[in-house]
Amino acid sequence: MAIFKFRSSQRDKQTDLERVSSIANAINTAISSAERERSTLNIRVKEARDLAAFAAGNDSDEYLTREPKDALRIAGYEQQLAAGHKRLEELNIHIAGLNALSDMCRSWFPDLIETK
Repeated sequence: MAIFKFRSSQRDKQTDLERVSSIANAINTAISSAERERSTLNIRVKEARDLAAFAAGNDSDEYLTREPKDALRIAGYEQQLAAGHKRLEELNIHIAGLNALSDMCRSWFPDLIETK
């Protein structure tokens, strides 16, 4: 007759905690990384917008006498701004999705995951 030995409930709890915490920590690390990128990119987009505004000037007819190299530089700023805004939108979607995953983990495993 075989005797079965089971792990202690404390050991099971520790194993569960380690398993779920590794996922929660990965999600939180991804959220922090995306938020840092978004913050830095926001600063760069604002700086690019300021440079574009400065390069474009503020006279109503300045575009009529603009040098071709200046028009090219302004077009470059516009492309950078568009790319920056597109990336910010992507990051906002990623962060929202990651926050939803984090919330789901906390709702499924409330006794294993620390709340924010």
